[in-house]
Amino acid sequence: MENNVKYLKQIAHFDEDVAKVNEVFKSDQIQMDVLSLNPHQYLSPQVEPLSDIVYLVLGGEGVFEVGDEVLVLTQNTTVLVEPGVSSGIINESDAQLSVLKVLAPPGIH
Repeated sequence: MENNVKYLKQIAHFDEDVAKVNEVFKSDQIQMDVLSLNPHQYLSPQVEPLSDIVYLVLGGEGVFEVGDEVLVLTQNTTVLVEPGVSSGIINESDAQLSVLKVLAPPGIH
């Protein structure tokens, strides 16, 4: 079996211009990405019609739009987004934001 160990700090890359989605794993059962947002960057709300999404803040603070709710999440906090519910992230702070995103089953786009 192939060694599937990944080091998130090596995968998480930030871009000056746009928020980055850095793929960690993707299989038929699960997808995992590290989202990297510089200050004042955002990921527009999207809907995953078939996947549960779990967001876990690895570092920083972010504003998460989950359906009609607006949540401020900090390091080591998490939120579950059920299929069919929109979700987006805004980094309103002056520090970088890193978020682990897990989809099960993997997203279709």
